[in-house]
Amino acid sequence: MVKLDYEPVYDITADAGIRVRAKTLEELFCHAILATFNEITDIDKVEPKEEYEIQAQNDMPFLLADIINEALVLHESKHFVASECEVLELKEDFVKVKLKGEKFDPKRHPSKLVIKAATYHRLRVEKKNEHWEAEVIFDI
Repeated sequence: MVKLDYEPVYDITADAGIRVRAKTLEELFCHAILATFNEITDIDKVEPKEEYEIQAQNDMPFLLADIINEALVLHESKHFVASECEVLELKEDFVKVKLKGEKFDPKRHPSKLVIKAATYHRLRVEKKNEHWEAEVIFDI
């Protein structure tokens, strides 16, 4: 189980978000994606039964919001929720990740937020001393 270093952000009218910290940029991307799924349901109850690869292309920091949005499209289209993440490739303007998880089951996975999209509002990805930090605001 991955120990996520994140906190929910609720100081935005009609929206919500996450603030994520990690040691590497790759870890930051995965933690942000998993934190997003954790805001949808308790990912500790999600088993890694299926896997999908998703990718996005854009400049930083928009790349982070775009890959989260790809994960949300996967959630909407396949009812998939992730509990594991691995960055397969990360460049300045491209990211490809592998997500492991399973189909959302309301009997086992408690519903939390309904997240429509990650937005560019207040979006940031930055290196702070020895760690990376990001903030992502969601349209809910």
